[in-house]
Amino acid sequence: MEILKPLSKIHLPDPRNLMFVQAETLEPLSIDRHHAEIASTVLNSTVPGQLRSYFVTIQNLCLYAWFAYDLYPVVQLLCFTAIEMALRIRLPVQGADKRGLRKLLDEAVKQKLIRTKGFSHIRQMRQSAADRLRSDRQIVRQSGSLPKVSPSGLAKANYPKVLADVIPPLRNAFAHPRYHAIVTPGDALFDLQIASELINQLFTRKSALG
Repeated sequence: MEILKPLSKIHLPDPRNLMFVQAETLEPLSIDRHHAEIASTVLNSTVPGQLRSYFVTIQNLCLYAWFAYDLYPVVQLLCFTAIEMALRIRLPVQGADKRGLRKLLDEAVKQKLIRTKGFSHIRQMRQSAADRLRSDRQIVRQSGSLPKVSPSGLAKANYPKVLADVIPPLRNAFAHPRYHAIVTPGDALFDLQIASELINQLFTRKSALG
């Protein structure tokens, strides 16, 4: 159960953050690394200022989760609200806006404002899959055998549609909780990345994405 942090310990890292290690060195996660990962999730200058300011607030909250681990799920919730805010700004309507998050995402997907290639982790997964495929083909040529080699299904995946299906129920689960959820720093950082890359796409011309 969470407790209010004693005043004498507010400057100390939450011990739960120190349970994680850096993949490259296996050293405990540090505040410097935590800050650097948060700082890498930025909104472009083409994004409206009010939205960039809102996103910085979320970054700061994620930074201070170093001292209060239970702030991470709040970071996730605010990432989803930032996406909704961005969609309403990018897809304005006359009069009262009664559209929910799902309808806004569906409209953005329909207009191709969000594209699979705009998400860095998908590009990395595709590159890894392509590297594995090339390696398997090289083995085939060298050995003369013919193992089963299948291209990655990522090539045809409609990731924006996946996000449109997943984000609204996730947002609702955090906004209308039935239990107290505690998530990992990686979960919060991943949602920061998704939010920043999705929002950047909304305010980038299609031609810039190829």
